[in-house]
Amino acid sequence: MTTTPSTTTRSGLAGVVQVTVPVSDLARSAAWYRDLLGLTYVREFGDGERVTGCALADWSARYLIALRLRDTIEGSPDLRGEHPIVLEAVDEAAAERLRAHAEELGVPVTGGKHADGTWLEFPDPDGIALRVVHSAGGPAGFLGVDRDGFYDTPRLALPGVAAGAR
Repeated sequence: MTTTPSTTTRSGLAGVVQVTVPVSDLARSAAWYRDLLGLTYVREFGDGERVTGCALADWSARYLIALRLRDTIEGSPDLRGEHPIVLEAVDEAAAERLRAHAEELGVPVTGGKHADGTWLEFPDPDGIALRVVHSAGGPAGFLGVDRDGFYDTPRLALPGVAAGAR
């Protein structure tokens, strides 16, 4: 896949190409992502005995969602209740079309407003949230989030070179 960024970025990177999600039932999860997002089944990964992972793509939007059987990943990661995949809808109308499609499929939908934009969330078969944002401007600077709300001063001390320095 060849990409050409439409704007110059500090890193020279165009964006995220793939995310990988650990799942308990590969076929069920692949069908869920395919059906909800209209993705194409494009890859399989195996261990010589069985298929242990796969990937689905939207080549026009330039991304893949890879799925791996949770029991084949060291440490058996569990992302239930998290939203490791956040996609951006082109506008509110596109997000609403996805909401309507999810409802037709019987997929529960929640939504809200956040500093990063208005969002919808769809729990996959493992309870991992797929988040779709629209009107995503993002905050002007740093934004921390915890159970009590937002904060504007970083709490984590990062070692090495300061952010933005090169």
